[in-house]
Amino acid sequence: MKAVKAFITVLTFCFLTGPALAEDKGALVIGKNLKVGMSVNEVIALLGIPDRFTVQRGTEPLRDAVVIEYPKQGVVVHAMSNKRVVDEIEVLPAFKGKFAEGVKIGAKFNDLIANYGVPKSMDAQIARYPERGMFFQLEKEKLVSAKIFTKNSKILGRQLIDR
Repeated sequence: MKAVKAFITVLTFCFLTGPALAEDKGALVIGKNLKVGMSVNEVIALLGIPDRFTVQRGTEPLRDAVVIEYPKQGVVVHAMSNKRVVDEIEVLPAFKGKFAEGVKIGAKFNDLIANYGVPKSMDAQIARYPERGMFFQLEKEKLVSAKIFTKNSKILGRQLIDR
């Protein structure tokens, strides 16, 4: 009888937690399974064939970048054309995953501070964490998108957003 009760308990536990575990298994986590510095090949293995793949011209040939778009997953990946590693990840409003610190799109500004500390600088729309290479775009004090860069990124967007 004890074995039957134990079996029913385990079965109930699996039934109740199974969907939650299955949901997290395939979830994107910025800074864990999708991060700057990983190879473009790893990104394609993780996310599949991109919806769009374009070249973005920089101010000089060494600043040209490839842009790999995954709008259904809510991310755009940038890599310098002379490298094969991710130099920037754009997190779009459609992103359903989370950041390594647990923050998700739609989080309140207070959640950013609780998880990342006070931004180095801030204006009405952007909370800047340049030492982490992270820039969060806010709308009405809620997170709507983000950009994450490698340290010393040569992507033009990094220079523009880090002013």
